[in-house]
Amino acid sequence: MVLAPELISLIDQKASVECGYTNLLHSSVYISQLNAHINGTCELTKHEIESKIDYLAGCMTITLDHPINELEFLRVRLCEGQNFTNVSDLSYIKETSCSFPKVGRLNLTGQALFYASIPVKQDDMALRVVLSEAQAKQFDRLNELRSHQVNGTVLYLRIIGIWEQVRRNEKPYYLSQDTFDYYTEARKHMIKQFSRELLFAYELTDRFFADILSRQGSERLYQVTSALSNVFLTEKCDGVLYSSVKAKGEPVVALRPQVVDDKLEHQFATEVFIEKSFGYEFYQFKTLAKTSDIDKMSGKLEW
Repeated sequence: MVLAPELISLIDQKASVECGYTNLLHSSVYISQLNAHINGTCELTKHEIESKIDYLAGCMTITLDHPINELEFLRVRLCEGQNFTNVSDLSYIKETSCSFPKVGRLNLTGQALFYASIPVKQDDMALRVVLSEAQAKQFDRLNELRSHQVNGTVLYLRIIGIWEQVRRNEKPYYLSQDTFDYYTEARKHMIKQFSRELLFAYELTDRFFADILSRQGSERLYQVTSALSNVFLTEKCDGVLYSSVKAKGEPVVALRPQVVDDKLEHQFATEVFIEKSFGYEFYQFKTLAKTSDIDKMSGKLEW
């Protein structure tokens, strides 16, 4: 496994110019302050949150531009007994305003993102995950949209928590061995070049982001997590992959709207009825209907 020259150069540069002790001190203090804000024991201003997140995400992370292919995506929305008629109703929010949508896990107020789970295994886990993310309840009726990555396209995703999984040599089942090996080689080079304190600073930041993105949502939490959007979701990054809140370890993503338009193709939609909700991602449900076609031009759903 050969690392890209640009990545080697980036790691080498960081190792030569950054002070491990100073970075570790700043990282730990900022993380402590952000956690205190989330827990309500201190109050940070919007600017303070953004500046601390900007430092952690911009300086204390390594971005790997390693392409991912052939992913599928599952997204649901409560339909209240009336099936939606257009795919736009199930995709990202197209008509935004300065106050809608509300601030969320990774979206700022007024920012639309495409939240979905990733089906990997041939079972119903991905649907159960996305139902739990949508907080589906007993007797709810929802429409599920299944989409896949267009052939020949690549996705560049920021994978949150990957460095801890690499450290433990625990490959997430949704990552290919090739992708995981690439991250493994990158960490080996970091270990070789970084001081112990500098490596700790990067791993601490990775652990913090994985932690806050998998916590139960709250207004204070979203004030912190949504600030990641400005740093992570650039033109070079298609989206963020992180762990589900209810189903720990299961992959969910937030994609930029332009990525959905350019790199995803919607396959079909179904109507799902929740018979029982047992908690976490455990549901008993049945599929009531499935679309026969999605018009590629108009987006009309044919049930």
